[in-house]
Amino acid sequence: MTTCIHTFFEAWGVTSPELRAEKTAAAIGPNFYYSDPNAVEPIRGQEAYLDYIAQFSAMMPGASARVLSVSQHHGHLRATVEFAKDGKRMMLGQYFADLTDGKLCRVIGFTGMGEPD
Repeated sequence: MTTCIHTFFEAWGVTSPELRAEKTAAAIGPNFYYSDPNAVEPIRGQEAYLDYIAQFSAMMPGASARVLSVSQHHGHLRATVEFAKDGKRMMLGQYFADLTDGKLCRVIGFTGMGEPD
């Protein structure tokens, strides 16, 4: 059940647009919704999402994202994701996702780990 979130973030480090699209299609469902703190507004649909991660790839060549841990319950996931470049951690993020038929239908991300102020 959690394979989709791993595949979803693996796509961030893929340089081939075709392979990136293939991984994304395997991970997300129709009517996909993605909210990221670095996006101006929420992203809807696979095409818009692929455009967004293509920008990440162009701005940060060699960067990647990988799931460090994931927990799940009742069709929801929580994942800790590491963003790295040249083998060095740039930042961690916390992502919450909803699943439909084993695929991601909604993903909401937060920068950092929610440390208290």
